Amino acid sequence: MEQSTAQIIQECRRGKRNAQLAMYRLYARRLYATCLRVVGRPEEAEEAMQDAFLKIFQKLEAGLAIDNLEGWMRQVAVHTAIDYVRRQQPVFDELSDNWAEPEEGPDEEEIHYTVERVKQAIQRLSAGHRIILSLYLFEGYDLEEIAGILNVRPSSARSQYMRAKRRLLNELNEDHHG
Repeated sequence: MEQSTAQIIQECRRGKRNAQLAMYRLYARRLYATCLRVVGRPEEAEEAMQDAFLKIFQKLEAGLAIDNLEGWMRQVAVHTAIDYVRRQQPVFDELSDNWAEPEEGPDEEEIHYTVERVKQAIQRLSAGHRIILSLYLFEGYDLEEIAGILNVRPSSARSQYMRAKRRLLNELNEDHHG
């Protein structure tokens, strides 16, 4: 499979449509899941994923050197999805650089939840909170990397993550008691 993936990449670099389709088939589900976690709605995630693939193919054709194909593709998808959210929701103020430390909230140990409940609760959060939690919890970026992606100071990324986590815990707590 590694050899065929390398072959697909070479063919994509030459702009071959059948190779692009093969790459799309290999990675579409994973990139869609990444976009969905950031964007929040299936139709918009589909659009963001399509845009990400267009960027990926353009960069491959331009000869960009890539060490880790899947990691790089995921990074393109994350950035594309964040850009999509910013275009759709011009009021993107949660991710400004001006937040103070968050206030205290419910105790994490008191809340019992499943992964599915967490995913559903994250979808109900605002775009900024959903993005920072998705990048940290699901995409595996650390707060320093998230600060770079969102173009904020690391201290702001940390406080924004804490605030988003607290909102998520409040959302889960309301589900549990309501």
